[in-house]
Amino acid sequence: MSGTLLTPQQLDAIGKAIAGTFKLEDFTAVLDRYTGHGDCAGYLPARAGECTMVVVTDTCLGEIKREGTLLPFLSRVVEHKWQDEKFRATIVERARALVRPALEKTPHVTVVVQALNELSGGLAVNPQAGTCQNGQTCTFVRDHRNPAQTGEIDRIVIALDQFEALKRLHDSLHILQVQGADWLDEGEAPSEPTLPLASLKAIVETIRRTANDVQGRVPEEANDICRHCLEIAIHAASALGSSDADQQAFALAELRLLVTEEPPRIDGCIFGLSRELPIKQLRGLLESAIGPGLPLDGKMQQAAESLDRVTEAMRANILEHALWQVTDIRIAEMARILANPGPGFLNDLSRVWRGVRQTLRTLVDAPEGGAPFMDAALNGAMVLYEAALPTLDTPAPSGPSPTERFGEIVTAFTEFRLKTRVHFLAVDQTLKLLFASLLPMRDALKTIRTRVPQNCACPP
Repeated sequence: MSGTLLTPQQLDAIGKAIAGTFKLEDFTAVLDRYTGHGDCAGYLPARAGECTMVVVTDTCLGEIKREGTLLPFLSRVVEHKWQDEKFRATIVERARALVRPALEKTPHVTVVVQALNELSGGLAVNPQAGTCQNGQTCTFVRDHRNPAQTGEIDRIVIALDQFEALKRLHDSLHILQVQGADWLDEGEAPSEPTLPLASLKAIVETIRRTANDVQGRVPEEANDICRHCLEIAIHAASALGSSDADQQAFALAELRLLVTEEPPRIDGCIFGLSRELPIKQLRGLLESAIGPGLPLDGKMQQAAESLDRVTEAMRANILEHALWQVTDIRIAEMARILANPGPGFLNDLSRVWRGVRQTLRTLVDAPEGGAPFMDAALNGAMVLYEAALPTLDTPAPSGPSPTERFGEIVTAFTEFRLKTRVHFLAVDQTLKLLFASLLPMRDALKTIRTRVPQNCACPP
């Protein structure tokens, strides 16, 4: 977890953005959540309330860099102000690693899970006597298990289960969006779709089953998302099988709205879960078995370091997925503009397009060997369309007409959208696999929690 990959110029721009956006309470929130050991007392200047945000920012970033946790800290900074698009772009464009997760994560998860399993083996070795071999860990579990106190261990167990449930629901909607594109995309005529109607109905049925399966496992704020998915899927499945063309059209409109509105809301829930996940307490559990003479000292040291790698990767995956979701929403906006082009459509299209191109340059590496980037064809088609427009006191340009050039824009956009969907689906599946890899941590924590008696007689 090092910030050495960032240049002084990048760090300076990031610092100025933070100082211009953050207040003192924002620093407090981020320091409470990031994976390092710092806190406000040690990482903010004395009498911080009387200092400028520039001084507070410089002091905090200086301590964070010395600790070596700059990227994990910045990932918390970005998520804390995620809705501030300008601020978010300033940070991620200069620190692309925040939304570009490393490929290798499973070994680190395995190290953490093995450590947790070994930790549980030293607990409650004499349940009848109510004593444990590792009193320090036992005390930590008791202090962080009971919901009447802090309940961080329970919160982690529940959150990991909720992550997996939310991701399953998101996947079912994403599959509909990608595989059912011929039916759902605005401007596309569903007269001869590639996907058979029976297959579309099967995908809708999968949404119904998934929403029904996970509705008891998602966070409370996602309950209405599950209900909405369930209601629309039930109605659409019936209407799609009708011989009434109006009912089919209404069902497609409902499904189109569903895949537009609900995935961003699910992302918001995943974001909230990730933001509030008590990672410091999970590391504290591992560190409770670190110390001279403790049998698991070395393994727990390694596991604590691996946990930092795991959580850093998880944050990068979540931020990457969220940024792709933002991009997908913008691309859908472009589709609506092209489906109903007004007199000034090119201005509206160009405005949205600038944001899409800027984000893609952060999310996707340019191809090697000088091959054009995925946005090149569409950008070129838009330039050619503008050049084909007649102007006052000037003869009409030679070559294809504006109508023909508009058709080229639509064709290029369709190809571009397909390419971005392939990338987004890959990111979607990566996040799904990551959450699946974390589930053994949930099971290991459950074991630790149950092996410590509620009325343990270990000394405090």
